[in-house]
Amino acid sequence: MLWQLFDFLPRRHISNCAIFTVALMLTLSLDSLAQQRKIEYPHTVFWSELELNEMFTDTLGVGLDIVIRRKNAMNQGSMFDYRLRESIRPWFHYQFSQNARFSLSPIGYFVTNEFLAKPEDWNRPEYHEFRISSQFFHHLKQWEGRIIHTWRYRHEVRMQYNPITETYRLFQRFMFRYRIRVLLNSTDFYDDQVLYAVASNEFGLNFGEGVVFNTFNQNRFYAGMGIRLLNALRIELRYINHYRTRGSTGFEFDTSQGLMIGLYIDQLSSLGQDQYTLPIRFYD
Repeated sequence: MLWQLFDFLPRRHISNCAIFTVALMLTLSLDSLAQQRKIEYPHTVFWSELELNEMFTDTLGVGLDIVIRRKNAMNQGSMFDYRLRESIRPWFHYQFSQNARFSLSPIGYFVTNEFLAKPEDWNRPEYHEFRISSQFFHHLKQWEGRIIHTWRYRHEVRMQYNPITETYRLFQRFMFRYRIRVLLNSTDFYDDQVLYAVASNEFGLNFGEGVVFNTFNQNRFYAGMGIRLLNALRIELRYINHYRTRGSTGFEFDTSQGLMIGLYIDQLSSLGQDQYTLPIRFYD
């Protein structure tokens, strides 16, 4: 299995791999930005996410994520003023172990309103998009479970509808994310009322015939705090720093900062119960 590729490494080497992963991601991201940075348009944003999961057996389950994002305009006003993104995406999970999972979303629906940075942006219509997504993640724990490293690899087939030409633009994107969580008052991430700090960095690359100029798509960094309530519900409050290419020009970029609230239910049937109903408890 894929996660067993790391079994031959001593623990200290796995730790070094985690450090190397972070350094590599930051180096690649900053190098890409340094080479391409020409014109930047700043924004303030608010992101929110609801994620539901239910495992029916030790290996099989389903999930659903719903995303709502808001933005300001012309770098003025509140982060809640205008629509940015709404999406809904179902998932099917295959849990290899508590350390690894593969997930497939056969179809997801997204509605996007672009950032408003220039006068001509007000005339840009919203676009609708369908995505086929697959992802694999694995994790390891250190310091008796107080530190959790997670790596996620996501592939997306994206079909964006152009209302002007009434055609679809087809292209693909690969996203790579590293995340670290540090438990502050427990050694078990699934203890009720566990409090933890979290930080993550993710970058994306576009590819396919529909990609005219850019391969670098975006970089997302966030850091914040989380708490578990009602046994299966996690609430996270994060600071977001987002950098992405603007269309296919190759010299314009949107930079946004703001807040994110995430609600995550790891096992819907365990919400409010005394304990989890399944021995497999690690989901994401």
